[in-house]
Amino acid sequence: MRVVWATDQGSPDRRNEDFVAAAPGAAVVLDGCGLPLGTDLGCVHGTAWYARSLGMRLLSRLVDGLGEAPQAAPPVGPPEGAHRRAERPLAGRLAGAIADVAASHGATCDLARRTTPAATVLALRVRGDLVDYLVQADSTLLLDGPDGLQEITGGPYYAAADPRAAEYAITGTVPLAGLRGAYLLTDGATRLADLFHMTGWRGLADLIAREGPAALIARTREAERSDPRAARWPRSKPHDDATAAHVSFR
Repeated sequence: MRVVWATDQGSPDRRNEDFVAAAPGAAVVLDGCGLPLGTDLGCVHGTAWYARSLGMRLLSRLVDGLGEAPQAAPPVGPPEGAHRRAERPLAGRLAGAIADVAASHGATCDLARRTTPAATVLALRVRGDLVDYLVQADSTLLLDGPDGLQEITGGPYYAAADPRAAEYAITGTVPLAGLRGAYLLTDGATRLADLFHMTGWRGLADLIAREGPAALIARTREAERSDPRAARWPRSKPHDDATAAHVSFR
């Protein structure tokens, strides 16, 4: 397993609230939910801190779980219900990481506030001859396998202070055999495909595989600069934090 990534902040006025990290057998990408500057988060740490703290704790939990005995791969797709968490190991890992972060700043911050720091989560773990994945909210995972490219985005909840949000993440397990690569993308890095429609998911993946994640972000910035007033492509932010990670298995 080889992981390469690139990340870039969307505005010089605020820190990059994305986070990306990898360890042998695992990778995570998080997108901190950037609220307007001046919003009272009820937290003295901020969104970038939250994304970083959750990402590091989740990665640690993923690596700790690599000793689990592999099982047969279930069908790809969202779970039938939250009661299946025991069959969805990454959901449990995310719930534990959310609880860890909440415990670390619950005494100093108002975690009940609706604007408490939050983030989307992408996670990937190689477990024997299987690959587990987790997708939350509007970040995107692309799996390049024997049946072509599969795009996975969605889930109604972000990770914040309540571990129960992990129950609604999309999770799955696929065989490692035949899987060429995976692409973990925040929504700032998917704009060429899902917002600007300058290419499709296949073109996006091919660009990253051929030229690297930094090239994707550079192309995205070029397109954004061509529409500085967000007139051609209406969007809430002219530029967004963008992170792309490419995991190759061959």
